Amino acid sequence: MLLPIALLLIHSQIATNLSLSAEKAAISVPAAISAAPNMADAENSSPAEAVSPDAATSSAVEPSAALPDAPVPVAPVTPAAPMAYLNPGKQMKISVGELIAENRRKLFIWKGLAIASSGAATLDAWSTRRAITTDGAQELNPLLRPFAGNASLYAAIQVGPLLMDYAGRKMMYSRHSWVRHMWWIPQSASFASSIFCATHNLAYH
Repeated sequence: MLLPIALLLIHSQIATNLSLSAEKAAISVPAAISAAPNMADAENSSPAEAVSPDAATSSAVEPSAALPDAPVPVAPVTPAAPMAYLNPGKQMKISVGELIAENRRKLFIWKGLAIASSGAATLDAWSTRRAITTDGAQELNPLLRPFAGNASLYAAIQVGPLLMDYAGRKMMYSRHSWVRHMWWIPQSASFASSIFCATHNLAYH
């Protein structure tokens, strides 16, 4: 009686082992078949192609994962100090209206100096004619001596002031800044010299 029971137990264990081995063989054969083409593709593909998109995405996400959740405060940027030769209180731009107003002011002064130098030259001519006719004086300027005996002296003496007016006008529009700032000197010199000569002639006896 024991022998038939032992045979049944041994037979059930052998059947169970056979069924398990058959299932394992059925699972491993498709896996081996699918793994073979994958290995061949991996051998034929380049290293750059071997990297999967998931690996690239994970590598791109990893640096961003290291960023902090809140923004880090940054120290304020201080502007550079202005250069020593720049005057911050001085306006760097000049409008067209200011240029026109400045030009009008210079022309007004130029006309005033022209009138003053011509008037001073006329006074010099009158005082010279008076000194020559009443006190017997002589004209010391060799350029004006031929005109000193008649009224043509009034016209001849205006040549000097007219030349100084022309020089002052040219200096006013010079391309050199230091010349533009000294445009009034020729007319002022002509006026001063005419006044000096007229005063000398009036004091002559």
